[in-house]
Amino acid sequence: MEPKIDGSTRFTGATDVVFTAMEDEAVLLHLSSKRYYGLNETGMRIWQMVQIGASVSEMAVALAEEYDVTEADAQDAVSALCRELLEEELITPSSSA
Repeated sequence: MEPKIDGSTRFTGATDVVFTAMEDEAVLLHLSSKRYYGLNETGMRIWQMVQIGASVSEMAVALAEEYDVTEADAQDAVSALCRELLEEELITPSSSA
């Protein structure tokens, strides 16, 4: 079942994931599965906002301002990446508001 992600949804990075930022990209290493994942500049920015507890809506507003896209397009991008990160167990839904 696909997780429900809306504007108020917040996530936390999994405790067994290591993040390394480079110039315009980042690498996530999942220590349990020993798999690594590449993030482009936008994905890296979303990961950084996940780490500070931003909601999906807050991330979308920030991306819309930073990348000159509509909030709707930004929210679609945030939701899509968060779904992928959830499937790979790199993030978990957060109960904190």
